[in-house]
Amino acid sequence: MGGTEIRSSDATYKNILAKSAEIFALKGYEKASMREIAAAAGVSLAAPYYYFKNKETILFQIQKKGFEFLVENLKAVVASGKSPKEKLRVFAENHVRYFLSNRSEMKVIIHEYEVLSREYQVQISKIKSEYTHLAEEVLKGYFREAGIEGCNTRYVIMALFGMMNWLYTWFRPKSKKNREIEELIDVILNLFFDGIHHWEIGFLSLNLEGKRGKV
Repeated sequence: MGGTEIRSSDATYKNILAKSAEIFALKGYEKASMREIAAAAGVSLAAPYYYFKNKETILFQIQKKGFEFLVENLKAVVASGKSPKEKLRVFAENHVRYFLSNRSEMKVIIHEYEVLSREYQVQISKIKSEYTHLAEEVLKGYFREAGIEGCNTRYVIMALFGMMNWLYTWFRPKSKKNREIEELIDVILNLFFDGIHHWEIGFLSLNLEGKRGKV
């Protein structure tokens, strides 16, 4: 059957997706088999094919659902009455918490995009672009509020993503309590906001020096 649109809340469907993400993250997509997925999920070999057309469809759904969740969260942030700086902070917090709570899915999202067919890549790319665009618009709002000019917002937002997206490779909290995650988020945001502030000062200084040199 392979039809997933009406079964996204099905417990077996969710379990197959979760176990698939774990196996893809551990072995890589190419080396994983549907038999291993079925065994890990505790279902018959036929069960994954009932929910998904093939292994690639599972990979596509892992990526699609991850980005759709992030997009919906960010849309809620954008629509809120929070200040631009607070919106940027909540966006970063949501992103970090989701990545750390879904390590296997995030590893798969980052490393296995290229193996998707062109048709699936186009769909994932569209959702990713929407997420990036929403994040960049939040950043632009903060720049306007802070009076920051001349800074390439695309570079800045991609640099922020760079800080957040690879946390799964090294961050291992000693406990499940939120204290260490809160500390990590504070470090990221302090580096980000302080860095932008000092960039602005440096940018203004260079401009002033340049103008003096022309006199």
